[in-house]
Amino acid sequence: MLGEYKVSRCSRQCYVEKRPLKEGEWYYSVVIEGDDQYERRDYSLDAWKGPPEGTVGHWKCRMPTAGEKKLVLAPREVLIDLLRQMEAMPDQAKTRYLLALMLLRRRHVRLAEAPAEQSVAPESAGAAEPPMLHVEVVDDGSVISVIECPIGRSEAERLSEALNELLYCEAGETHEE
Repeated sequence: MLGEYKVSRCSRQCYVEKRPLKEGEWYYSVVIEGDDQYERRDYSLDAWKGPPEGTVGHWKCRMPTAGEKKLVLAPREVLIDLLRQMEAMPDQAKTRYLLALMLLRRRHVRLAEAPAEQSVAPESAGAAEPPMLHVEVVDDGSVISVIECPIGRSEAERLSEALNELLYCEAGETHEE
């Protein structure tokens, strides 16, 4: 079962050097499992010696600069439509899988049972089918099936950047109709 974990925002201060992170400075953030909660710590590049013991996850970020344009996530309808369209793009299977997980985390979709028409037919019982993630769109109840793809560390950053390129735009580029 997927759980929701609360992690604080960037402290804007280096945990080791006890100094404010500067505008445009690269830094690392880590999430460490505590007794009954998770703690976030931010480290400047100079202070970073790798993830400390007990780290659940870590990532590299950059402090925003003044006047930097704010990026916003595309509307949920656009994201759901993109997930459907990407079914016809087998070369984008891993990006599509990450998009489905992101939509699941944001509760735009929820886990669903496999649709009846996707049952294994007797003549194809010998062929190994890839594992599938089935999600139900919260807005209309439709089910979308996505191939579950293993994602290695070496490709995670590239896929994350590709997904961000698809999903985010500058705040001024969106408008409500």
